[in-house]
Amino acid sequence: MKKIISLLLALSMAFLFVGCQNPAPTRGTIDENVYKNDFLKFEFTKPDSWVYYTDEQIAKAINASVDVFNDESLKEALKNNTSVYDMMVVDSITRTNINVGYENLAKSFSRNITVEQYIEALKEQFGKINEMNVIFPDEYTKAKLGETEFTRVVCKTVAGGMYMTQVYYLRKTDNYMCFVIATVTNDYTVSEIEAMFK
Repeated sequence: MKKIISLLLALSMAFLFVGCQNPAPTRGTIDENVYKNDFLKFEFTKPDSWVYYTDEQIAKAINASVDVFNDESLKEALKNNTSVYDMMVVDSITRTNINVGYENLAKSFSRNITVEQYIEALKEQFGKINEMNVIFPDEYTKAKLGETEFTRVVCKTVAGGMYMTQVYYLRKTDNYMCFVIATVTNDYTVSEIEAMFK
């Protein structure tokens, strides 16, 4: 199961081609169980069995240099990297996980891409993967995480005989795609995951 979740995580990162006018993205902060992101205007409180990744662990998970996290701001980091992940957290028991990050559209795809076009690109890429079946919904909904509204895409995923839900929360602002990705096992519902955000 851990291998499958890791595969989903890697594929999510690989196919996030594509998220902000106003202030540039800034690093969130973690204080005990609470991750606070002032730029996206939400707080996430993890359950006790969940573990936040360190910057070194995030760098290893996405096959990047840890130096990407040492820049003064995410904007500086994004000048040299297609995407930057600000937070990763995983349930050590079920392997349900959540990732928060930003993609530089001008560098990776096109700053003119819409959220809808981005979703279509995701569909196309996942359709080329034989190891898993990702079923995208016909329609997308809006969801608020904290004070921020995202486009929510709830996908049903089958990989290695396992059934899970993968949820993409997407918001484009200026040249960035801001994203929150939740890979949810059957131990949780999407509503339960969203209730962890304030």
